[in-house]
Amino acid sequence: MDNLLPTPKGSTMKGAGRTAAILEAAKDIVVSEGFANLSYRNIAKRVGIAVGNVNYYYPSKDDLMVDLAEFIFDRWDERLKKRVPSRLKSDREIFQFSIKFMIEENKRERTVTLLMEMWAMANHSPPVSKMLGAFYARMRSWISGMIERVRPDVDHESRELRAALITAQIEGLMILIGPKRVRRRELVGLEQAAAAHIEKLAFSD
Repeated sequence: MDNLLPTPKGSTMKGAGRTAAILEAAKDIVVSEGFANLSYRNIAKRVGIAVGNVNYYYPSKDDLMVDLAEFIFDRWDERLKKRVPSRLKSDREIFQFSIKFMIEENKRERTVTLLMEMWAMANHSPPVSKMLGAFYARMRSWISGMIERVRPDVDHESRELRAALITAQIEGLMILIGPKRVRRRELVGLEQAAAAHIEKLAFSD
């Protein structure tokens, strides 16, 4: 898998550390308090810096939201890389594991809270809409890259469409399997069936 590390706004080690602290604080505010409380003042208070310092690294909220989307995806990617078993050697095996991991991630309360907040606010807030777009662009690109490694013969346009459909299927599952959902008998085996269907969609002719 490609190394997906955040590109810091600051050109120095101090600047990189400061932007990471700002983004971590912003993520925690969204999860615990919602986008309504995501202000430069609240971020500055959590980081322990002046409001002007937040504004220095992020003059516009649009920039902050796009970087926050990248930051969240990077943290998710890091968790995945740590959990990929060393016994998995082929790109297809890693794909299978990754899809199951993504489905499991969407059962975590913090993940669901964050994504649901993004979905709800994207209709009303242009910066959040940009954040949502940036997050799912990263996800689609990541899935498309995995498909390409297994099926390099699949053309770019088809690969991108498959990645978009897979993204929609994984995120749509959250409605049925997320935390605090009622476990219905007719949905037993849904996750396994979804993973199998996604693999077929990714690699079929």
